[in-house]
Amino acid sequence: MRVSRLPRHRSCLLYCNAPPMAAASVTVPQRTSQFGRSVAVSAAVLAVIYLCACAFFYLQQGRMTFPAPLQYPTATPLDAGIAFEDLHIPVNGPEQVHAWWIPASPASDKVLLVFHGNGYVLEQAARGELAPLHALGTNLLMIDYRGYGSSSPGTPNEKRVYEDARAAFSYLVAQRKVRPEDIIFLGRSIGSGPATELAKEHPEAGGLVLISPFTSAVDLAKSIWFLRPFPLALLSQNRFDNLSKMNAVHVPVFLAAGTADRLTPPAMARALLQRANEPKRLYLSPGADHNDMMSTGVTALQAQIIAFLQAIH
Repeated sequence: MRVSRLPRHRSCLLYCNAPPMAAASVTVPQRTSQFGRSVAVSAAVLAVIYLCACAFFYLQQGRMTFPAPLQYPTATPLDAGIAFEDLHIPVNGPEQVHAWWIPASPASDKVLLVFHGNGYVLEQAARGELAPLHALGTNLLMIDYRGYGSSSPGTPNEKRVYEDARAAFSYLVAQRKVRPEDIIFLGRSIGSGPATELAKEHPEAGGLVLISPFTSAVDLAKSIWFLRPFPLALLSQNRFDNLSKMNAVHVPVFLAAGTADRLTPPAMARALLQRANEPKRLYLSPGADHNDMMSTGVTALQAQIIAFLQAIH
């Protein structure tokens, strides 16, 4: 049998005549370049979105910190069988804060100047925390910040809230002739900010009661998951830095927090307690959350506050 062989040089010539690595030398760099451009564009888009979100937070944080309700039921202390005077206290000339003066029964020299949380107005408090506060046995002056309820319109911020608080304190001293040592500042949640500020400014006052307080608004914002990516310390205008002020407060201090509170957890109250000067007290309300501190276990909380108030003088 005869075997024929193919000339080897033909396959060699066919191989050698092909353009060497033509696909690799042209196609791969194009794909790499396109991928790099896609990554750069995506990063630029994300950066723009992030900067826009930061700008939105910076410009809208007043409304985010103070989400004043636009609709609420009409109510007054009379609906709870409690006598009161309806007031409008001047702030910065033509502006005013709506307030309720609620006399103690029986009569008392002490006054609780009350600063409420950020999610409701006085009319809503009339059906909520008013009755437990009235049961403490002191006179009450409760105010709505400007931008809330029947107070002058506008977006509240830290500076304006402090102005509202100072106007209320001046009203008590100048109009009601209340001695500063008989005035106890009570702040709940965001109200712990103006209450702590007044306590720092007035060491002659009677005391400070903070319910569901926070260390600072920045720390509070960090507990909200969708705000954590932002540089909060840089962007925050409303700081309410209660923790840094606490060692400058020289009045008796009472702190209360709910053990189930995740927004202003007991750890914040403990941090404030550690900074506070004597005399000071801390009460942890078993099972109470941020929004039900004045309902869940309120009888025990009332007893704690009454004992604190009786020990002041």
